[in-house]
Amino acid sequence: MIRALIPDEVNALGIVLLAFVGVLLPIFIVKSARRLGDRPLPISRSRFFRQTILFQLFLGAIFAWAAHTHGILSMPSPERPLIAWSAAAGMYVGAVLMLKLRWSSRTAASKQRLYDILPHDRAELPPYVLLCVVAGIVEEFAYRGVMTELAQRLIGITMITMVAMSIAFAAAHAMQGLRSMAGIFVIALACHALVWLAQSLIPVMVVHFAYDLTAGMLIPRWFEASVSAPPAGA
Repeated sequence: MIRALIPDEVNALGIVLLAFVGVLLPIFIVKSARRLGDRPLPISRSRFFRQTILFQLFLGAIFAWAAHTHGILSMPSPERPLIAWSAAAGMYVGAVLMLKLRWSSRTAASKQRLYDILPHDRAELPPYVLLCVVAGIVEEFAYRGVMTELAQRLIGITMITMVAMSIAFAAAHAMQGLRSMAGIFVIALACHALVWLAQSLIPVMVVHFAYDLTAGMLIPRWFEASVSAPPAGA
């Protein structure tokens, strides 16, 4: 897990990052998702993937600098590898099962929104896979790593910090559909638990990447199958 060399200190950059990424950015994304409503994305999926990759790389660079200025060691190996990787595998399986079980209860609009932001063919796979890699590394480094450490220095109560960061993380994914935010919040809490158990970000980065890639492969198939299936009772 991220460890501080300079405890209980947050500089101006840290405050700005917490305010922007933890509060302002989620609010902006939620409002954008509401304005978009059920309409399709105004840009192509490939362009959406590329823009998201570039934005996350930009944020990752800023968070790396913030980690450096706060004396944070960010990438230790798991302290208990067998337990950590077993928990990571269990978390991945549980998240995929939850995705499958919740699929049938989603509204048509929710299914369409997820379908719209995931790859539809092989041509869209390369940028999406790259996005999965970048998101798995940068989002965990930012949310479960640097932001959690900085927020904990200010808040001082671990559970409140974890809940606050999970809310921010879920809100930042509002483009997947407002209904999806509840499930993402639960996954975010599980990610924090995995980081605490492993005392490392590496297992949760791998789980994040694997889950996003799996969802990108399965959801378009489920959606297309449901659209092509005959109506019930036909």
